[in-house]
Amino acid sequence: MAKAGVRPSKRLGQSFLVEPGVLDAIRDVVIEARPERIVEIGAGLGAVTQVLAPLAQEVIALEIDARLVDVLTRNVGGLPSVVVCHENALDYCFPDAQDSGKVVVVGSIPYAITAPILQRLVANRVGISAAVLLTQREVAEKIAASPGASGSALGVLVRAHADVHLLRRVGRGSFFPVPDVDSTLWTMRFLDGARFKAGTETFFTVVRAIYGVRRKMLRVALRPLASREQLAEILNAADIEETVRGETLGFDELDRLSCAFESAGLPIESPDT
Repeated sequence: MAKAGVRPSKRLGQSFLVEPGVLDAIRDVVIEARPERIVEIGAGLGAVTQVLAPLAQEVIALEIDARLVDVLTRNVGGLPSVVVCHENALDYCFPDAQDSGKVVVVGSIPYAITAPILQRLVANRVGISAAVLLTQREVAEKIAASPGASGSALGVLVRAHADVHLLRRVGRGSFFPVPDVDSTLWTMRFLDGARFKAGTETFFTVVRAIYGVRRKMLRVALRPLASREQLAEILNAADIEETVRGETLGFDELDRLSCAFESAGLPIESPDT
């Protein structure tokens, strides 16, 4: 970076992976996935891109920082499989199922955009088979623990559509500049279908209501969605006690509850995710 006259951007949350062992771990996981196409989020200076280049027919290296695009092009633009794109990953048009081949997404995701990136990957899951990600350790652990007392609404969204595996903890010293938190390398492999049968809008409205007020009983957490009398009937139909804390519910119970809301004919607002 000094050679290129570029300093890391705090605004973009830039921290660059400098630990070779983590690069090896990423390569091993991607090899196992056997992708036809790789989409790399935040290619930076191209350290990960160089590892990915021999592993697929095409590696699309996305980089939002115009300063780094020039360096990235010099470092990896000559590799036959690599296509450097100056583009925000949140705006990138992922291929659909018909023309995607087997797409694997790889990226070290800044904390500030972790949720929108994961939401976008889930939304485009029909064209993506798996993702290999580096995120803040706490975020990864919450996702893996969802649904559950240590989980999150974002984690339920991810795990409703994917199998999640935490691979290894990555210390903050593996990055430059050194961030304030440790990270985790993990994978999500998308399922053929969701883990619930209820309507998507209803299911995630219920999930967000539950995780928005932790450690509250269901009769309290769900009050914004229905009257006390309606909730009593819905919970009875779902065979769930109204005094249960919502974050203790598994996918089966969340699905029963969401289906009971639908059977009651109550209007449900469209979710943000």
